[in-house]
Amino acid sequence: MTALLALATGCAGSTGGGVTAGTALQAEGPGTSGSLGFSDVKVGDVYRMAFPLTRNTSKQAVSVTGVKLRNIPAGVKVLGYAVYSVKDTPGYRLGYQETTHPTAGDVDLDKYPNYAGHPYTIKPGALSDKYAVVRLKVTAKVAAPISGCEADYTQAGQPHHQTLACKFGLDMT
Repeated sequence: MTALLALATGCAGSTGGGVTAGTALQAEGPGTSGSLGFSDVKVGDVYRMAFPLTRNTSKQAVSVTGVKLRNIPAGVKVLGYAVYSVKDTPGYRLGYQETTHPTAGDVDLDKYPNYAGHPYTIKPGALSDKYAVVRLKVTAKVAAPISGCEADYTQAGQPHHQTLACKFGLDMT
């Protein structure tokens, strides 16, 4: 799975390679303050964690083209990214531990359309119905949080890159 989702627009300087640092996107939802995550984590566990919901605060549409995590500590391997819509799924799924025997009420995101690899548009002033989800595997002791949700997007034909605040903890104690 590769995820394509852009979470930034605007002009605030160059990030190199002709890409401008963006400011058009604003992270919203539970993942924007504090840290989301899991406790009692063990080597071999696989988790899915959602990027924050994204609002386009600019006066021009943005087309999100990619997402990724910025800071991935030792002991964590990214298995892939997906993009889902709150219109398809039973709401915004913050995260979950994958298990071989899900409990009653668990939502398997693999049963819903995955929009990864397809740019999507966020209208001016609108909150996107799409959100990215990263799939992670714990490969060794994790001593630091995962942080920095990056988005690539285009606005008015110009490429932009923006990092949004997000933090995920995998507590092994």
